[in-house]
Amino acid sequence: MAGEGPLIGRAGDLRLLEAALDGTDGYRGCVIAGQAGVGKSRLAHELVLRSSAAGISVRSAVGTASARTVPLGALAGWCDHPTSNPLQLIDQLVQSSTSEGSDEVLSIDDAHLLDELSAFVIHHVALRGTARLIVTVRSGESAPDAVTALWKDGMLLRRDLQPLSRSESDALLASVLGSPVAEKSASQIWDLTRGNALYLRHLVSQEVTSGRLRECHGLWFWQEEFTVSDSIADLLGEQIRRLPEAVRTVLDLVAVAEPLPVAVLSALSDLDAVEEAENRGLIRIDAEDRARTARMAHPLYGEVRRARAGDTRLRRLRGRVVSALAARPPSEPEDVVRRAVLHADSDLPIDPDLFLRAARGAMALLDLSLCERLAHASSLAGGGAEADLCRAHALLLLNRGTEAEDVLAAMPLETLTDDRLARVLTLRATNMLWILARVEESKRIVDNALGDAPPTVAESLRAVRAVQSAVAGDPLAALELGRDVDPTRVPASAAMCAIWGTVIAAGDVGESKLASETASKGYRLAESWQEASYQRVGLVEFHVGAMLLAGEVAEAEAVAARTYRECIRLPGVTSAVGTAIAGMAALGGGRLALALEHLERAFAEFESLDYPVLMYRYGMLLAQALAMAGRSTAATALLADVDRNRHPAFDFVDSERLLAHAWSHAASGEVSTAVAVALRAAEYAVAHRQKAREVMCLQVAVQLGDTTGRGRLAQLAESTGSRRARIAAAFASAVYDHDGEALSSVATQFEEMGDTAAAADAAARAALAFARANLRGSSLTLSTRAQRLARECGGLTTPALRETLDRDLPLTPREREIISMVMRGLTNRQIAEALTMSVRTVEGHLYRAQAKTGTHDRHELAALLREQWR
Repeated sequence: MAGEGPLIGRAGDLRLLEAALDGTDGYRGCVIAGQAGVGKSRLAHELVLRSSAAGISVRSAVGTASARTVPLGALAGWCDHPTSNPLQLIDQLVQSSTSEGSDEVLSIDDAHLLDELSAFVIHHVALRGTARLIVTVRSGESAPDAVTALWKDGMLLRRDLQPLSRSESDALLASVLGSPVAEKSASQIWDLTRGNALYLRHLVSQEVTSGRLRECHGLWFWQEEFTVSDSIADLLGEQIRRLPEAVRTVLDLVAVAEPLPVAVLSALSDLDAVEEAENRGLIRIDAEDRARTARMAHPLYGEVRRARAGDTRLRRLRGRVVSALAARPPSEPEDVVRRAVLHADSDLPIDPDLFLRAARGAMALLDLSLCERLAHASSLAGGGAEADLCRAHALLLLNRGTEAEDVLAAMPLETLTDDRLARVLTLRATNMLWILARVEESKRIVDNALGDAPPTVAESLRAVRAVQSAVAGDPLAALELGRDVDPTRVPASAAMCAIWGTVIAAGDVGESKLASETASKGYRLAESWQEASYQRVGLVEFHVGAMLLAGEVAEAEAVAARTYRECIRLPGVTSAVGTAIAGMAALGGGRLALALEHLERAFAEFESLDYPVLMYRYGMLLAQALAMAGRSTAATALLADVDRNRHPAFDFVDSERLLAHAWSHAASGEVSTAVAVALRAAEYAVAHRQKAREVMCLQVAVQLGDTTGRGRLAQLAESTGSRRARIAAAFASAVYDHDGEALSSVATQFEEMGDTAAAADAAARAALAFARANLRGSSLTLSTRAQRLARECGGLTTPALRETLDRDLPLTPREREIISMVMRGLTNRQIAEALTMSVRTVEGHLYRAQAKTGTHDRHELAALLREQWR
């Protein structure tokens, strides 16, 4: 963070202080108070700059601990004629600061460190009122009486600065770094700096230099492996260096184990030292659920002590804390996890059972990296098969598939119980399927084991086969396999595979009620079994997808919002997945601005974590959102990456990938190509018996102006009974009939369903139908409504909306399409190749368009249409 950075979050403070400096309400200046690093000196400097800019003479001084021992030491630079006589010095200073007719500002930073004589001079100047004062003091520090009298006697306005709020801290980060910081990284930085601008400046400068804070796709990400630099340690060490040993022990105990029950802290240290640490503002005591706990007053205090106290001392203190906590019964899984983390870095012998229980607790808390670390420690200490299984599961979820396979392949299958064998095979097959993208190998693992598998193992393998079938785009097989699995007879991980497969398949075929009911069973299972905790997050995606396909947008958004709130503060990839699911739901509701915000952030996080399976899945959704917002170039580029990196475990959403291409073509003006691709997506869904996905594809085709699927949509509305199918069928019929009233009704139905983008297109089609019938008033009303809905979406841009804007131009849809391709810089030959027609045909369309519009060449045509769309 170069320089002082912008002044953010201090506008109100600055107004009050400037008014006091100008003499409002009889004040003769101001006192800026606050904790170290809160921004006192920065604000005082801003006042000095403004005074200087107004032509006012400014003299500055700074109080220091070393100068405090020297009479008038801080103000020595103000003396024109140095002398060793203190009375003469005082007289010089007072006279120079109170001369008649002077217009002067005196700025004294850290005035709590002034010696008594310097404080007397400043007080005397304030009494005389012939110079204005800007004074800063540190809260909680003792100051000379002459300084405290400045505000106590009402001569100067005192303003106590508070730390920056979270939003102000984020704004400061974005302003200094030049672009926003990813939500999770901003939260981590906030947790460490707590709105202290000075600490934030040092932290960001250090982390940018180290490369741990870096930019990716317009967002800054922090890989939190923070180490305290000398500059930060020196900045904070002043308050700690002179502490008695007993108080330093209190600090170190809290630093290694916060939040630490006060009862435990008092048992391990001196009670008077605890009180002194609290009184000095180094620790704080909070009441949590009727229990009092101790925390560091600022997170960086703990970081400094952990960096400076010495490893042997800290390991010994952690051991003492662990022993004290072990005597207290744990009330939550977090308690076991905290004990194990402390134990791992203590001087106590390793406890494999504690580490395994803690690893499972970390999995339940969705802290995958900690789970892997604790499970590995348990395994090395003799934790056995359970520790290996737990670690392999965490490695899989951390996208470390090769390591997970190494752990699983090394386990002696012949010595395992049926339950453990089922879990090993389940993890191996799902790891091959999702992380290593070796679908055929995943199937072989199941096939080879099914032959002579015991009942529990066989049923578990059928559960895995259910999800394999679902993601391969065979929903009917997945439903049949899922029905045969009893979740009570198989391990939780296998049961969740059957649930995943059923929810995916039920959503695809249009059985939304079954999908929702099965998802609810999965959520209950995840609450009961730590092993299935993370699979709950994946289940949410499939549940949300099923609800969006059915048109149950409100339910999808509610499920996604709840997961987003639960995941956003979690470590690792979990928070990014929660953000991506929220973006998926927002896209399904047509809220493009929110969808782009979530999906772009999540995608950048996946890229920074090198997580290709998630980049593929959510890349196609991000591309669709970009295209629908009119960002065709970005959408096309992203789809090229998506196509190059196709993941074989996502065949079931290939129609979504094709729809993203359709929207991308539409954004580029290639409407006929867009329609053809949307219909191809529908054919893919038909081939895979995905009725609900077929509905979605045909609906998009209608939004793009095609009605060839209206008969099929009517059949699907009858067979699935879904809300979306019924409205889409009515939409297709109304577009075909050019029925403005019916289209207006469809727009209302889409809006009530929650799909604002489809509602905007239906309203636009209604406007065009009314215009065709020469009902200009109704056309204008529906056009206005369509544009309002597009704005609510956050910048929706579609062929129907564009056509309502340029409907006064006498152009055919084909002419508009060709002109839009001219706008993109394509030659006539390139246009002919893209639209499968001759160059002469393209030239003919352009000639007729020029004749209708009075333009002279293709460039004027493009400029005319561009102006209409602006």
